[in-house]
Amino acid sequence: MHVLNHPIVHLDADAFFASVEQAADRRLRGIPMAVGGLLRGIIASASYEARSRGIYTPMSTQRALKLCPDLTVVPGQYELYEEFSDNIFGLCENITPMVERSSIDEGYMSTAGWPELGVDSWKGIDRRGPGGAALRGRYRQIAHRVHQLDDEILRWMKITVSTGVAGNKLVSNVASKLRKPHGFVMVPPGAEQAFLSPLPVRRMPGIGPSMGGRIAAIGVKTIGDLVRLGADGLRPFFGSMTDHVLNRARGVDHTPLSLGRGDAKSYGHQQTFQEDIGDFEQVVRIAKGMIDELLPKIRKDKKQARTLTLRIRYNDMVDTTHQRSMQEPADLEDDFYPWVRPMLRKLWTRRVPLRLVGVSFSHIYDTQVQPELFHNGRVRRRDLVRAVDEINAKFNRGGKPGSAIKRACHLFGKS
Repeated sequence: MHVLNHPIVHLDADAFFASVEQAADRRLRGIPMAVGGLLRGIIASASYEARSRGIYTPMSTQRALKLCPDLTVVPGQYELYEEFSDNIFGLCENITPMVERSSIDEGYMSTAGWPELGVDSWKGIDRRGPGGAALRGRYRQIAHRVHQLDDEILRWMKITVSTGVAGNKLVSNVASKLRKPHGFVMVPPGAEQAFLSPLPVRRMPGIGPSMGGRIAAIGVKTIGDLVRLGADGLRPFFGSMTDHVLNRARGVDHTPLSLGRGDAKSYGHQQTFQEDIGDFEQVVRIAKGMIDELLPKIRKDKKQARTLTLRIRYNDMVDTTHQRSMQEPADLEDDFYPWVRPMLRKLWTRRVPLRLVGVSFSHIYDTQVQPELFHNGRVRRRDLVRAVDEINAKFNRGGKPGSAIKRACHLFGKS
């Protein structure tokens, strides 16, 4: 069993958007409330008081209000959420620079280099789990420091986080989600497979509802069932990924932390021209073409973006950038196209041709799927782009996404 020398801490903020709203407005504390999306008409985050009344994400706001008439729904304040996120990870980075921000409300910390604290306290350590009685020394030190961080976040930001500690990212991630809200689970070295084995398959990252339903039909209900079925039994379902899935079911994960400050993730593309370009409309089409390349990747990763950044470089090598943010995240080309022309006009203020154009998306969020009962224009647009994504993925030319089907506006004249 491969166990990293330094345990990994996974931190997961509880009902993050709703918790931030409650922290910022005392009137929202202790009542059923939710953050409701304006673009999609769905619940983006529900407080635990609302969850106890049957509200979940993503539920349509209309249905949520019928189910819970006294539900308070507030619009999302994404800049505020990003500020809280920066503050949380800032506290983590006070402990160690080895921090990975995997999303706005989740991240990992390596415990390498954490100082010895000289504590002899079992506070918060769950010794009921597999191997719990064997927790000694370094793991006890880590548990104490994680609780200090947890107390600090609660005291300064009035929100709670759940944490998991284990020998790798996979197991620490699963552990952090087991006892929400405000949970703490530590998995000692060597107990990874025993910890995962009794958990339902849906707890395993990377196995979605569709695949979960397929393997449930042959009696696979727990992660341990995956291991018992073995490679031969799993191969008809997972193909070339079988060994990878089997290793993860055993608690084996060698994925390193992705370190670096700033956004948890961003998507970008730029193009340097062989000949300088001075045609405004041609640059608009090029920028929109980059959006066409990037958004399918974002959708494939089940993400959405809130901020679009446009970059240009004049032929005298002077760079300038401009960015604009949506009120809430989106993943459709038509959401961002209208910004390209006005953003470029703001940027391209000198009568000098361009050497380079770049487009990037940041402030990345997990996708919230629109409930199927809403067959409105936005759902139809999403169905269309999903179909186009599938066609382009199947028939792309030279490995370049988006090359089978293109929008006419990028090929012919002004859009």
